[in-house]
Amino acid sequence: EVAMGRSTKFTVSLGVMPDYAFTGTGVRIEGTSQGKLGERIGLKASDILLQLGDYKLIDVMSYMQALSKFKKGDTTILIINRGKEQLQFNIEF
Repeated sequence: EVAMGRSTKFTVSLGVMPDYAFTGTGVRIEGTSQGKLGERIGLKASDILLQLGDYKLIDVMSYMQALSKFKKGDTTILIINRGKEQLQFNIEF
């Protein structure tokens, strides 16, 4: 028997706290964890994560699946919406 959520193994993280109440497309974040990647690249509360590498982020589930495709040391792009602008970050896990 596999515990819930055990099937997706993460070796990388953005260090963000998803807003599970958000019902739009993408993953809105409530904030970042101190010293983690999200904070280091300047993500802010209420940013909406739209795409990670080739993976479109529809919801928290697709975000987790996208994260599981990367490993430590991988570089990729992260596309977000902040207010009315779309921003792109080059990130390294």
